[in-house]
Formats: sequence, structure tokens, C-alpha cells
Amino acid sequence: MKQDSVGELVKRAKGADRSLREYARDSGVDAAILSKMINGTYIPKKPGLYEALTSRQAAPRDGVTAQQLIEAAGTSEDYLSGMSAGMSVGIRTALADIPSSVMVKVLQARGICADGGGRTEAPSASMKTEEVKRIQRLQSEKQRFTATANGIILGSLGGKGLTFQLVQTNGAEIDGIHFDTCVRLMNHEVSEYLIRYAFLSEEEASSPDLAKNTVRSMVEELIFLNPRRDRIVSLVTNHPGAYEELCACKDRLSFHGELSVLLFDLERAMLLKEEYLSHYRSETPVSEIHLI
Repeated sequence: MKQDSVGELVKRAKGADRSLREYARDSGVDAAILSKMINGTYIPKKPGLYEALTSRQAAPRDGVTAQQLIEAAGTSEDYLSGMSAGMSVGIRTALADIPSSVMVKVLQARGICADGGGRTEAPSASMKTEEVKRIQRLQSEKQRFTATANGIILGSLGGKGLTFQLVQTNGAEIDGIHFDTCVRLMNHEVSEYLIRYAFLSEEEASSPDLAKNTVRSMVEELIFLNPRRDRIVSLVTNHPGAYEELCACKDRLSFHGELSVLLFDLERAMLLKEEYLSHYRSETPVSEIHLI
């Protein structure tokens, strides 16, 4: 039996009873992207986008599911296996695969792409086969880490009796900053839980300066995030040195919101350490959410 294409599934999910713009409004996915998907000129490799298209808010027609779209797109098996490992705790979730700033730095360090607004060399013209495989492996490792950690963290929230709703960002920004996951909490004084992931491969971790600059930049960017009493931000890394580097910033940040850092072990699929780096300054302290 022939499997439906991504375009056919998106068209079915849209339904004949609403326009493309209405479906875009309901799902939060740009109408131009939907049009390209239906026409077969664009097949995203971001599982989170397919989750957005089939969320309750998107109200997909004809019973179209995210799993159907993911399978039709041939989306990374690392995402599926990683999410399965993370969701062993019993909570289903979704993930927007946001491009890694770490990967950009690796490419720049290898002279594959230019800094800032400089000219970027086409990878096909400059990278050897082994270099392509190395970059693909790093991306795959990062994706598996993010998916697995995401599932464990959300499972921990659920295990602590917190009711939540996953919000799909699809690469969107909050106060100009990218977040991998945004969660709305329903039964806690904190209503918004934001997560950023900083995965460092063995190759990247071998460069102390790269590890240090990567995690430092994540903290420094938060100066542009509006600190709110009902918002918690968590930075998650797999590298003990990066975790300690972040902990060294405790109580010395220009960001004065609720900010925690987590150390995650991918091989054991578990959270190892957790530390709050700063708190929202008010007369009534916020009730911290500890995942460990």
C-alpha cells in the first residue's frame, strides 16, 4: 500500500473546510511553509513542526497524526529513539530541532563557514567525505541528547504532579532568544518553563575554550530576556566542565530571573545535578521547581 506523501498528509490535515491561512493560524506554522509542503517543494526535518501541525490547537482533519508525517518525511531515527528513551517515564512530548550555535562554531573553527556576515563557502565544495560524516555524527548526537533529555525533564515535571502543556516554538524567539522547549504549567505559580540545551561532543569538549565560550554565551544572552516571577529558565548540558563553568556564575549574573542549570548523562538517560544560579528578586520568593 502506497504511503501518503508529506504534502498529501498536510493537505488532508488542513481539510477542505478551512483555508491555508486558517490552518496556519491554528497550527502556528507559517502559511508559506505550509504551501511549500503541500506542493512538495519543502520537506522539513524538524519533528516539532509536525507536532505543531497535529496538536490539539491545530485540530488536524481526517485523523492525521504527527507519527504519519514523521514517517512520511523520513525524519531522523535519532529523534524517534531518543524520544522513546526519554518518554519511558510515561509523558509524551515533542521537540523543535533548533540549529545549534555549537555546530556553527565547529564549522567556523574548521574554516567551513565564515564568521558574522561574511561569505559562507558551500559545504559541497569544501568538505571532504569524512568531514561531512563527522558533522552529521555531531548533529545526530546533539539531536539524540536533546530528545532524550527533553523527555526525561518533562517526565520529571509530570512525576512531581505538575500539569503542563507543551508549546511549540518552531524556531520562534522569546525576547529575541531561541529556546529548545517552552512549557506552560497549569497548577503552579510559575506558568512558563523555558529550556535551552548545550550539548558538547567529545570532539568539542576537548577544546576547553569552546566549551567555556559556548555555555558562557548562553548565559550572557539572557540579559535580553525579561525576568518574570512566573518564568523559570533551565540550561541543560551533558558536559561536567560546562556545568561547573555555569555554576561558577551563581549570584554573579546580570539576569535576575529564576535560572537553573542541569547536568544530564545521555548514556544513563538521567539527570545528575541541578543548581539554581539566580532568582527573581521580590518580597515573596518563587517556589523553586526541582527536577532531581
